[in-house]
Amino acid sequence: MILTWISIALISIYLIVLLIFTFAFIKRKTFAEKCNDFSKKLSVIIAFRNEKANLKQLIDSLLNQNNAPNFEIILVNDHSEDNFLEVLNSFSDERIKLYNITEEFTGKKAALRFGISKSQGEILFFTDADCVLPKNWISTMLAYQQKNNVQMLCGPVKFKDSNKFLEKIFALEFMSMTGSGAAGFFIDKAFMCNGANYCICKSILNEVGADFNNEFSSGDDVFLLHYVSSKYKVDFLKSYDACVETSAPSSLQEFFNQRIRWASKISGYRNAFSIFVALATYFSAFSLLFLVILTLFFTKFYALLIAVLVAKFVVEILFLIPISKFYKQSNCLIYLPLVQLFHPLYVVFIPLIPFFYKPKWKNRKII
Repeated sequence: MILTWISIALISIYLIVLLIFTFAFIKRKTFAEKCNDFSKKLSVIIAFRNEKANLKQLIDSLLNQNNAPNFEIILVNDHSEDNFLEVLNSFSDERIKLYNITEEFTGKKAALRFGISKSQGEILFFTDADCVLPKNWISTMLAYQQKNNVQMLCGPVKFKDSNKFLEKIFALEFMSMTGSGAAGFFIDKAFMCNGANYCICKSILNEVGADFNNEFSSGDDVFLLHYVSSKYKVDFLKSYDACVETSAPSSLQEFFNQRIRWASKISGYRNAFSIFVALATYFSAFSLLFLVILTLFFTKFYALLIAVLVAKFVVEILFLIPISKFYKQSNCLIYLPLVQLFHPLYVVFIPLIPFFYKPKWKNRKII
């Protein structure tokens, strides 16, 4: 059947892309230098909403940064409904500056733009309110940015270590995403990053007007990356000293709502390589489901399906071994067979869900 061979071809394209990513990730050396020159003003900008439970950990990790005395912490409140001031009032450090966006503005992107307008720094660092930052985060990011003259530098993000079954599965799936995104930088095809960890020259942001693409609730990070990478030097910092930690979704519903929110921005992509990767991933998953259904009706395709599954497992384990080692979460690899069971299903169906269902995030419906 011609559809069978088309399916094999589509799956093969996906696996070839993964192999290219694997070699790129392995080839890039880790970076271990720390910055000694803090003459430039630095600002760390965090937009938050209803993050009372997480703000203390975040601020503690910022105030405990090594060798980075010259920076301000700009917290922009996006109409929080919790009593977050109880947490902030426990800190007296003059570097902390709190702003509240006015009623006519809502959403993370508006909050980020407001924070940018209030910042004094020449280099702006961005993270999320539910993150914990390593002690050498600023020092390592700044050292690489200065040494390589990078206008936008993105860094690694991982889910916090957990003994919970679901959270280990989510951590492995998240590693595959962040590893792919990092590898894209390493082959000069930057297509994905995480807003929980990047820094950028303020002069660049002023020039592009913080192009966060307001048609979508999410995507403040990736749309900015697509714009900046088309004109300036961008890179990814492969250093565990700069690895930001955030919490994994605590339930399947939270996981799917998060992925639906992320998938809702795909239609706004204009970066050719990001579209290619998204299509390669989608049609590979669709083709695999097609082969499974075909085998249910025609047992003669059983051997072909087994061969495809084995090839896919081998390539994905080769891809994930160096990535999980970098993130110090190699113990999650034993869950790969389980991830492979549900991964094609959610890859195929989640991008379709935003057309019919908009989940809430922070008590707001996404757009």
